[in-house]
Amino acid sequence: MKTRALTIAAIAAGLATAAFAQPGEIERTIETIEVAPIRDAATASKILERERGDMPQPKLTIGMKAPKLAIADWVKGDSVQGFEKGQTYIVEFWATWCTPCVRAFPHISEIQAKHKDDLTVIGVNIWDRKQDRATGEYKETMPDQIERVHSFVEKQGDNMAYTVAIEESGIMAENWMRAAGKNGIPAAFIVDKSGVIAWSGRPMNIDEPLEEIIAGKWDIAKAKQAQISELEANYWYPHTMKLLSDESTAERGYQLAYALLRTPAADNPGMLNAMSWNMLTSDKVAARNPQAAIALASVACEKTNWKDPSVIDTLARGFFEAGNQDKAIMMQNKAVELAQDEEMKAELTKTLEQYKSGSID
Repeated sequence: MKTRALTIAAIAAGLATAAFAQPGEIERTIETIEVAPIRDAATASKILERERGDMPQPKLTIGMKAPKLAIADWVKGDSVQGFEKGQTYIVEFWATWCTPCVRAFPHISEIQAKHKDDLTVIGVNIWDRKQDRATGEYKETMPDQIERVHSFVEKQGDNMAYTVAIEESGIMAENWMRAAGKNGIPAAFIVDKSGVIAWSGRPMNIDEPLEEIIAGKWDIAKAKQAQISELEANYWYPHTMKLLSDESTAERGYQLAYALLRTPAADNPGMLNAMSWNMLTSDKVAARNPQAAIALASVACEKTNWKDPSVIDTLARGFFEAGNQDKAIMMQNKAVELAQDEEMKAELTKTLEQYKSGSID
């Protein structure tokens, strides 16, 4: 690994950079390091295996037996005592304060109506009991929560045309959501006819897998592998940036970034673009490597068919930071041409003029 020092001026709060230190600013040195690209799948695989060590492993995955229901109150519809063999279930988690949850109600109702004979939908209210944000103590009794949720569901009318319940003491949030590594709602699980978790995800994406599961055509092994890939995709970005934030692990971070280009993660242009931009601009990055940023942004451009101006803008920045002013200007020109939003076009044009002048703010 070769290094050279790149000195920038940073305001003490760490929120901006400038070409030269001004009164009230401090000098900070960011190293630039050279890391060889990973060009073969075998080496990439070894790097990924090394970095998987810190990846959280969910306790509940597709293919496992569904946890038991733990219900404090059945708000609407018939109570469900357990998952009966031969019946398919959707267990969907929501809260009264969750706007995306409310937007999903009609779609979930349509699904229940379409499969009224072979599907039971259970909308389980979680994370809804009012708490003090500072202390975590409840500011609402369970009976008061039940009364409030009953009133909310009643006002929804036919928007919630399925069974609705309130979880018991956070048990389902823990045994389903937390166990599956899910931190956001709405979230849904499909329990198949044998009582096994067959799918999990957002309710708006549930239609296709549900049809296959009810028809007995669902490939649960393939679904489990897809879930593992999704968990890894959600892990690689923050883990890579964490490695890059420490000078002692920055080289590992760039090796991992290169290795990800040899995996399905390369099909996620949004992640590649975000990673590349932060490599080039974030004050939290301990060492710069413009060539790695260029590699990631180039693949992101290819995956977006060279039609996303924000991604091409990132690539242009990479070329500029690497000292290739002509290529930076060429790419930035392309980004400006593609921009449809006037505000974005103005910002990209401003950056283009800076590249032409040879310096950036």
